Amino acid sequence: MTIFIKMRDGVRTFISNNDIVVSRIFKGVMAYLCLLIINTNFGYSNVLSNGWISLVVAFLCAFVPGSAFSLVMLIYLFIQLASLSADVAFMAIALYAITYILCGIYHGQFYYNVIGIPVCYQMHIPFVMPLQSALFGGASEVTTVLCGSVTAYYLKSVKEHASQLMDAQENVSVSDLLMSGMLSNTMFYVFLTAMVVMFLVVYLIRCADIAHAWTIAIFAGILVEFGILLAGYLLLNRSSQIPWLIVGNMIALVLGLASNYLLFDLDYSRSEKVQFEDDEYYYYVTAVPKIRIEQEAKEIKKITEGSTTSRYSKVDFSEDDESDEKGSDKG
Repeated sequence: MTIFIKMRDGVRTFISNNDIVVSRIFKGVMAYLCLLIINTNFGYSNVLSNGWISLVVAFLCAFVPGSAFSLVMLIYLFIQLASLSADVAFMAIALYAITYILCGIYHGQFYYNVIGIPVCYQMHIPFVMPLQSALFGGASEVTTVLCGSVTAYYLKSVKEHASQLMDAQENVSVSDLLMSGMLSNTMFYVFLTAMVVMFLVVYLIRCADIAHAWTIAIFAGILVEFGILLAGYLLLNRSSQIPWLIVGNMIALVLGLASNYLLFDLDYSRSEKVQFEDDEYYYYVTAVPKIRIEQEAKEIKKITEGSTTSRYSKVDFSEDDESDEKGSDKG
């Protein structure tokens, strides 16, 4: 167990010491992956689908603030959809505008869910986004999860009917697309229910006053979401999607446990009940210490050599960086 704690502390130290570089590399890589997925599934513009364009945009995204990252991805997606149909792109913009208004009303801050959930949906792992949002965000993020899930299903319908939209003889409108692919599709409501319920379960358990709350929340949220979607697939005769459901949930579980391992390090075996008071209140607090590995004492020998003499001194550095020089011998 100690070796895993040391590895985690080493990762944390490396990231904190190279925060700017790591952040830019991470954003650049994530931007390129998002663009690659968008081009693969919605590459209707020959210009934007060029690999060099994606590299340039990803490089620029590495230097933009986090709030602008999602906006760049959305603009890129809107242009791709406009190359397919102006009405399709307009509807996508309308969905984003509704999302922005709702997030402003309910104070949702994780706008990246609006692009993150659709992108992850194309990889069959949309469950990662509500899981991470519930672990690191507040209850208001249910708005971004819901809006991102609606956008994901809309883009799924666009992808499935792209050939009909490009064929002028088919005469398929966006309203027909919304009705057949979403509003009259029972699986659409099952998917929304699974995503929202997963977020709520993870968030409520994560905030509960219980030991190992994060770990329990991750397993409970994934089990609930898996059960809802599995029931939907079986009842609606979509058993072919069950293997992807299993794989996607396994990936979500691994990423959730990795987040718990890297960011949440409480030692519940040494928790204590603390009570104190001020002029107006009594306070009852549960204090749970963080897991820490004491730094090993470092022993350094200094050796100096002269023409006729040599000296050495041994310095012992303790945790508070105090040092004592010990002895000297003549050679």
